[in-house]
Amino acid sequence: MNKLAGFFCFLILAMPALAVEGSQVMYVGGSATGVVAGTVGNLDMTTETVLVFQSAAGKIQIPYAAIQSFEYSTEVTHHLGVMPAIAVGLVKKRQRRHFFRISYMDQRDTAQVAIFEVPKGMPRTLKAILQDRSPTNRQPSRPASTPNP
Repeated sequence: MNKLAGFFCFLILAMPALAVEGSQVMYVGGSATGVVAGTVGNLDMTTETVLVFQSAAGKIQIPYAAIQSFEYSTEVTHHLGVMPAIAVGLVKKRQRRHFFRISYMDQRDTAQVAIFEVPKGMPRTLKAILQDRSPTNRQPSRPASTPNP
């Protein structure tokens, strides 16, 4: 029995993560046209007016001004039972996948959604850029406070 449990733990630890790496981004799915779900490419966040997902299969352009909302979420890479999760958790940190869901209006004023899986280091940068450049998440500036007489 111990050999079977050891072998099971070895298999779990040896499983490769299906998460994206480096600067790669995967279009997971959505209603955006031009790119098939599962396509791997790059996000270009350098322009001030549009977010561009570029891949060999095509590209998706999302104008920052057209973004209605966005959401960041994480998901555990491998779902295990209680006992295997405890065993693996004692030996190795559980891996997570990072997702961004972006809802926006296209040129024809049709609601669209795009879901991207991003690498571990990108969520902070992408979230900051979306908060800064999308109109729905901008906070109105507070007026300067006046001293009380």
